[in-house]
Amino acid sequence: MLQFIWGISASIIVFSFIYGIPSLYSIIQDLKRVVWININFSSSKNSSKKPSDLPIILVILPFYREDRNSIEETFTSIVKQKYPREKIHVLIVLENNDEQTHSSVSDLLNILSNAGIASKIVINTSERRGKSTAINKAIEFFKGVADIIVVLDAGDRVVDDMYLHKVAYLISNHGYSVVGTKVYRVSSNAIGRLSYVDTLLWYNVGLPGLVKFMKVPLVSGEGLAFSKSFLEEIGGLPEVLAEDAYLTILAVSKNRNIALLDSVIFEGAPSTIASYVKQRMRWYRGTLECFKDIITKHRRQVKGRTLVVLAIAYLQPVALIAPFISVIVVLSSLVVDVPYITLLVAKVELLSIALAPLYVVLNMRYADPVVFLEPINWIFQGVIALTALMPFKIPWLRTISRAKIDINSAHIRKYGGNSISLE
Repeated sequence: MLQFIWGISASIIVFSFIYGIPSLYSIIQDLKRVVWININFSSSKNSSKKPSDLPIILVILPFYREDRNSIEETFTSIVKQKYPREKIHVLIVLENNDEQTHSSVSDLLNILSNAGIASKIVINTSERRGKSTAINKAIEFFKGVADIIVVLDAGDRVVDDMYLHKVAYLISNHGYSVVGTKVYRVSSNAIGRLSYVDTLLWYNVGLPGLVKFMKVPLVSGEGLAFSKSFLEEIGGLPEVLAEDAYLTILAVSKNRNIALLDSVIFEGAPSTIASYVKQRMRWYRGTLECFKDIITKHRRQVKGRTLVVLAIAYLQPVALIAPFISVIVVLSSLVVDVPYITLLVAKVELLSIALAPLYVVLNMRYADPVVFLEPINWIFQGVIALTALMPFKIPWLRTISRAKIDINSAHIRKYGGNSISLE
């Protein structure tokens, strides 16, 4: 029995090494400069378009138990966009009996109306089943007025005031069906600063490496944009735990193109351990749901190499278990005999995560001391990922406690790529 356990442990750790190859290649080749599309509107034909020629954009805001400051942050970000106001429609989706959010939205709607931006509130009166379900019910009545749909969350701060212009450019001019962007999760406390380092590494190292090997981008939910035609083709947003990750499967199965836009959205990171655990649990279980469905429901539509690489990508939660398992293996070796190869790979795994913060400090020039706590954070994430593998049903697990965003903090730094011509 022990031999079987050691064998499984070694296999998971080795899998994490294989999973790390794209990240290593990304660092060597500096792939963030070629994967992210950085549009320079000073030389773009789109910048000279008349407002009447630009597509109408429907911005959907699914709010649930949000605080007033977060709602104001999102409204203000929309108003700061340089896109023609008459071409922006805002649809705010609220839940029944969420009176506090409804009251805050009503009080703050003047931010949009004073800027000349049309808005509409839709209340979901049926049982709440998640963000995608609420959006799909509301959008059925309004998608006819828009060509492009953008989803933002409460508290999202869109740094790029040309973000909507760029989304419209990629979808209308270049035929992309889905556009994702960088979403940095931030706050001044330790949890938020660790979350920020995680997102820095993901968007600038991990994701570029995966995209290069997979040839298919993965996208995040905040700031997610898609064409109306694609939404109609897939029958609305997938009503799953990780609807953003699932969209990649649907786009590939429909032969639709995905773009990664080099713009930044800041989102408040979880401010408590409980909220952090819920967020990660939802991510990991949702990613595993994507893995299950791509090898069962979508294997006929997604074939060959693409099926294999997507399946491996969606097994990320398994790779994330490796640091925690490595700790258990090393500690177990103090009291029982552990096979040499299992102990060796466990030590290599722990050494690699211990050295990883040096890359963030030296190469990314990120000087926050909290970065040296990342190995502990990754071990803790392994515990969460292992729990996510357990076969019990979990609810939607919304992140209910987010920190306030302060992008002027000394701990916040943005990273971008080079401009890529799309003419």
